[in-house]
Amino acid sequence: MAISTNTFTINAGYAKSDLLTQLETAFTWLGWHDKCDHTGIVTGIVDLGMYQDDPLLDGWTYHKHAVQYTSSGVGTEASFHVQRLNGNPYYVWVNQCGYGYTHGEYLEFLPGESTATAGSLGWGCTVYTSNTSYGTTTSAFYDKHLESGSTRNYGVLKLKVQDNKKYGSTYRVFSVDDTNSIKFASGPSFYPYYDQSGPWTSNTPPYKHTAQTSGPYYYPRLSGDHYLDNQHEVSSQYNCPVDNNYSYQTDLTVASSGSYQLDLNVYRSNIDPKFVVFSYKQPTLSSTDIVDNTKGTFILHNFTTDIWDLDDVWLGGLTTILPDNTSETSNPKMTFRMYCGGQETPQYTRRCAESVWDRYNDGVVDDYCSMVSSGADDTGIYNYSIRMYNRDANYDINQNSAGAVKTVNSNADYNAVIKGLPLNGKVLPCPKYMPDDFVMIDFDYATPEANIQQGDTITISGSEVYTVITGNYTRSTRTRGLLFCARTT
Repeated sequence: MAISTNTFTINAGYAKSDLLTQLETAFTWLGWHDKCDHTGIVTGIVDLGMYQDDPLLDGWTYHKHAVQYTSSGVGTEASFHVQRLNGNPYYVWVNQCGYGYTHGEYLEFLPGESTATAGSLGWGCTVYTSNTSYGTTTSAFYDKHLESGSTRNYGVLKLKVQDNKKYGSTYRVFSVDDTNSIKFASGPSFYPYYDQSGPWTSNTPPYKHTAQTSGPYYYPRLSGDHYLDNQHEVSSQYNCPVDNNYSYQTDLTVASSGSYQLDLNVYRSNIDPKFVVFSYKQPTLSSTDIVDNTKGTFILHNFTTDIWDLDDVWLGGLTTILPDNTSETSNPKMTFRMYCGGQETPQYTRRCAESVWDRYNDGVVDDYCSMVSSGADDTGIYNYSIRMYNRDANYDINQNSAGAVKTVNSNADYNAVIKGLPLNGKVLPCPKYMPDDFVMIDFDYATPEANIQQGDTITISGSEVYTVITGNYTRSTRTRGLLFCARTT
């Protein structure tokens, strides 16, 4: 079944903010913006709360994700970071902002949420809210900060992965601080409120977000339970995409320079419409090889699996697809790198579904190596490379120079289009296999110096035609290597 594809173009001389508008438009075409109409988010509290003194607590104690038990209204999903000194609330910060609250709504918390677990003391607070709404349309980011001259621009995609699940949505943060790259991060919740008129201290009214005179607490940020949902606690600047110390998952190069047109090509499976490949190309940049002007290619994880339940964990990773070994003397490789988390160190975001595979956040790497570039020879193929079954009677001969030269019958020749690619072959069980409209082709083309480009056509038969997304090949004596392709016919 043929894929659906679309191209989203920004002209040469584009601004940093244009990179995010380009992504935003692509997600609109995919229908990925979840219209959730979040309004009445909690932005602060009126006072430090009722039932202040907890005699079971001494010194500093930290309750980083206190979740409400009841409310005088209909608001839901708000949580707070409460620090107590000798049992009394001293600092209170909004963690998850929730939605559906009204100004003056009173929230109650069970014992153990912001008090000693063994005690009978609860806690309660009255909240401030914002009238701003987020996620109000299917054609825009859930939240964004786009300024052409800004040091840091960001957009937040609220992506619904599965209905009726506690962690059924993932908030994907894309941040940009130059015209050549995009930073990726994600989490199960995002605090969007951006109050630039602060700061306030939390031991004097109006008890906003911060206990200091500077910091990110009144800025937008990834939120949630510290060390389960989120690598950093609410008071850390590392959660904030507008902060220079922002902690992200990976940084993907998408362009050589903003001086050239930049296309974002989107390839959507018609077998599994949630499976989408994104790839950047600068078509006006001169090239002699696909690696010259085809840039970052990636897959945002958007799938369900029997391995985990999104009532317990959230889906956060992405997979990049990039060429490796681009010299003429090495067998071309394609590297599939699966990032298994939401932020910098997955070992600290343990509720992220994929984190168990990559505690050190170096990416789980699959290297696909061409077997035909040297005539089915192992030269330049490393022992950790994935090899695709290939036989060619021209090369499949014995190496005994003293005896008769013998070759395998040409009936055994084999070089199939490889379908059923695992998202990553080094993780077991594999959580996702690519649908069959995305394939790998190990090819040998007799003409040297061919310049195969993204968008070129590979015809297997009249009823099986593919378009090139990205690849890697050598060109000196013949043109041969690997192409990652999508089926168009």
